[in-house]
Amino acid sequence: MMKYLQSTTVKIAISATIAILISNYMGLEFGVTSGIIAILSIQDTKKEALLVGGRRIISSTLAILLSFTLYIVFGNNPIVFGVFLLIFIPITKILKIEEGMVIGAVLSTHLLISLNIDFSWIINEGKLTIIGIGVAMLFNLYTASLEKDFEKNKVKIEEQYRLILSDMAVSLVTQAVPIHEQEVFFKVEELIKDTKFMTQRINNNHLFKDDNYYISYIDMRTTQLDAIKRMKRHFSRFYMTYEQTRILSEFTSNVAMNIHEDNDCIQLINEMSFLRKDYEMMELPQSRKEFENRALLFQFLNDLEDFLIIKKEFKEVFANEVGVRYHVKKN
Repeated sequence: MMKYLQSTTVKIAISATIAILISNYMGLEFGVTSGIIAILSIQDTKKEALLVGGRRIISSTLAILLSFTLYIVFGNNPIVFGVFLLIFIPITKILKIEEGMVIGAVLSTHLLISLNIDFSWIINEGKLTIIGIGVAMLFNLYTASLEKDFEKNKVKIEEQYRLILSDMAVSLVTQAVPIHEQEVFFKVEELIKDTKFMTQRINNNHLFKDDNYYISYIDMRTTQLDAIKRMKRHFSRFYMTYEQTRILSEFTSNVAMNIHEDNDCIQLINEMSFLRKDYEMMELPQSRKEFENRALLFQFLNDLEDFLIIKKEFKEVFANEVGVRYHVKKN
């Protein structure tokens, strides 16, 4: 039942119906308007719904009071309605409450076609607004939980990174590029893009706090992808195989096998330090070509180190929170 109520279509249909029924039961004029307000007030996230709802209440109040004043003073006719729009629309833009512009105009038309305008109209229009927005807000509380979808995408991203680095490890020694390389890069870029949009919706469903974990995680993986692309540019220019290349290939494969959220990468970074020392103990390049290749290898190594440091810094910031999330998920 809860999942059914999370459907936007269902929420729009039910909230509009309930709003109209309540307005009619209370004997309000133009009760159907509360249903329209409810439809316009259904949002994808709780925070968005709260902000939009507040802006619409402000704009509707402004529209009702402004219309009432203008129609009482100058009469309710189309020309005065035009004057109302000339005043009301710029005010909504100045106050950044444009979401309530249409609703405000609709409420104003109720007074425009009324024969006798008195204070009771203010009460009527105010109730229509509160009922429409209020009912929609109740349904906006039932938003789909995206945390499980985020966890699934997170696993997929890590799998794609593992595949990319494993392919790089092989290519370092074989000088052969896998035929699925471009497809994998495109797939992971689209996956990160979709997940980043998902993290924004997750964060907007938290009304009273910002949960930076989700956004920070996907930002971390995005920055790592930039490092991977730099690594790709370097190793694609290798054209000779040396002992250093073989060692770096083994280390890259080790990094690929250890891509998961709980890894703080400290051990891998320490291993890289020993790897650098081993490189320093090796013989100097014997030719210009060997020198150029060794330089590219070091650039590749530096980018791989950046890849690990990015994860290490993320883990330091969210170590406790990630541990709690993992514990809750396991239980």
